[in-house]
Amino acid sequence: MMFEMTRRGILAAVICGMAFSGTNWAEAADSPYKGVTVRFLTSSNASQDAFSEKIKEIGAAWGMNVEIRKLTTDELQKKVVLDYVAGADTWDLVYSGGVQRTFQWYNQGIFDDLAPLIAKYGDKKLLDWDGISESGRGAVMLDDHIMGLTIAASDQALAYRKDLFENPEEQAAFKAKYGYDLKPPVTYEQYHDMAAFFTRKKGEKLAGKVLDNDSYGLINSNKKGTFLWHDYENQLMAFGAQVCDPKTMKAGLTSPESIKAAEYYKSLIPYWPPDHINMASGETMALFAAGRVAMNIEYFDRVVYTMGKGEGAITSEQVGYTYPPTEDNNARGLKHPYRAGPAVISIFSRSKNKEAAYKLLEAASSLESQVDMARKTPGFMPSRTAALETLKGEMPYLQYLIDVANGGADALSDAQEMPYPCILASSEIGDAVSDAISQILIGGEIPDELEKAQAKAQKALDKVRGSLAK
Repeated sequence: MMFEMTRRGILAAVICGMAFSGTNWAEAADSPYKGVTVRFLTSSNASQDAFSEKIKEIGAAWGMNVEIRKLTTDELQKKVVLDYVAGADTWDLVYSGGVQRTFQWYNQGIFDDLAPLIAKYGDKKLLDWDGISESGRGAVMLDDHIMGLTIAASDQALAYRKDLFENPEEQAAFKAKYGYDLKPPVTYEQYHDMAAFFTRKKGEKLAGKVLDNDSYGLINSNKKGTFLWHDYENQLMAFGAQVCDPKTMKAGLTSPESIKAAEYYKSLIPYWPPDHINMASGETMALFAAGRVAMNIEYFDRVVYTMGKGEGAITSEQVGYTYPPTEDNNARGLKHPYRAGPAVISIFSRSKNKEAAYKLLEAASSLESQVDMARKTPGFMPSRTAALETLKGEMPYLQYLIDVANGGADALSDAQEMPYPCILASSEIGDAVSDAISQILIGGEIPDELEKAQAKAQKALDKVRGSLAK
C-alpha cells in the first residue's frame, strides 16, 4: 500500500460530495442514532478527558449510549492490536496515542479510511476540513486516504521564567558576561549561554534571593524510551538531520548533522539536575513548577495545564512562552522546528457502527465543540485556528499557537519528520535513538552509539521495505 504524503486539503471530490445539513448537533432531538451504542477506547490526558466528556454530552442529546474505557498508553497499544487480531468488534472510536501509531495501525488494517464516510455522511459545516491546522491535516492523510480526525493540538513551546529574564540585576549580569541582552533565546547558541547562566548552587543568589536548593538552567525528559525520543527529536530537526529518507529508505543517524545534534545535547549535561536521566515529563514539569528551572521545552498544553492548577511555587504570570530555539543554516531549511503531537481519533475497522461513530466524532471535533472543550478543560488546545481566534481574548496564551499556525515555527508531526513509509518503522527508530542518546549521556562514545542506532534503524526500515514489496 504505497501512498504519497500530502499536506494540503482533501480531494475536491470528497469535499464536494459531503452531505451538508447545516444542522447543529444540539438540535438533533430525533437523531437516527438513538439507542446506538458507541464504544471509545482511549487514555487519560487533557485532550482525551475533554473529548470523552464532549461525546458523552452529544451522545446524551442524541439518545445514544456512549461507553468509554481509559487505559494507560502502554495498555492501550496492546489492547487495540490484540482485539483486532482476535477479530473482536469491541471498539468504534480509538485514540491512537500518537501519529506514528495512527499510520502503523492504518497500514495494518486496524483503522478505517474515513474518506468514504466523509463523502457519504459528512457535514461540511461541522467538519470544516480546511479549518484544521496544516500539521493536523498532515498527521492523518496518506494520499487521498484519511486515517482519523485531529481533535486537539499538542505543540511544544519554550516555557521560560519571565520573572527571571526580566529581573534588572540578572539582565545586567548577563549583559556583562555575554555581551548581549538577556531575552528569551532565539538560537541554540543563546539557549546554551542562558542555561549556563541560570544554573546556580544552593546558597547563591537568583533574582536577589538566596537559593534554598540548586537551580537549573533547563530541563529535559531524559528517561529512556518515548520521553527521551520525543525530546531529542527537536535536536535532530534543529540541526538538520534527516532520520530517514522515504525515497531510499535509508536511515540518517550517522550523518554530520546527527552527530552535531548529539554533541550539542551532551553539552547540556551540566545544566540539568543530576537525576535527569530518570526523569519523565511529569517529573520535569514538577521541577519547573517548583521554581527550580529557568527554561523548559515541553508540550504547551502540558505546561499551561500544570501552571493553571496553581499548585507549584511559581504562578502562571511568572511564565512566558516562545518558540523553541533554531539553528542557523539548518540543512533542511527549518526554523524553530519541534515535534508536534496532534491528538487523533480514528474508527476501528471492525466497528459495527461506523456511521454513528463518524457522526459523533465529527460533531465532537467541530468548531463549536472545540471552543467549549477549551473553556471547560484547562490544557485542551484546539486544532482549529478559528477556535484559537475565538478564544484568544479570554485565553491570551493561545496567541502562541496562532503565531505557529501563521508560519512562525515549523511544527512537525512524526508524519512530516518520518514521511511514509519511514513512519512504519518509527517505533524501532525511536527506541534505537533513545538507547543511543541514553548511553551517550552516561559516557558512551557518540560515533559508536550512533552507529549502533543506525544499524538497528536500518534493519527496521529494511523490514518495512520488504513487507511493502510483497
